[in-house]
Amino acid sequence: MESKRESILKQKEEAELKVQQYQHRIQLLENRKKHLEKKADKQRTHHLCNMGGAIQSISKEADSLTRVEFYLLMEQVFALPAVQELVSQAMQRHEAGGES
Repeated sequence: MESKRESILKQKEEAELKVQQYQHRIQLLENRKKHLEKKADKQRTHHLCNMGGAIQSISKEADSLTRVEFYLLMEQVFALPAVQELVSQAMQRHEAGGES
């Protein structure tokens, strides 16, 4: 009877150890996910700042516009057929792997 009880206790300890190992693994994966999300957010912010800086360096006047005025201007600019064609060409070059 005692050996059966010892066997069951040993199985319980092994199961508890596995639970702890899986919980640790889950925590590691959650930490990794947070790290990757934070990295992606930083990359996006960096990209947006570069894009905004490019616009600001090209058009100093646009810097004095409010956010609403700037968005309205960008909507009008990007609605122009010539601009749409230029964006399309830039996307084709990008997809082809060139930056020129």
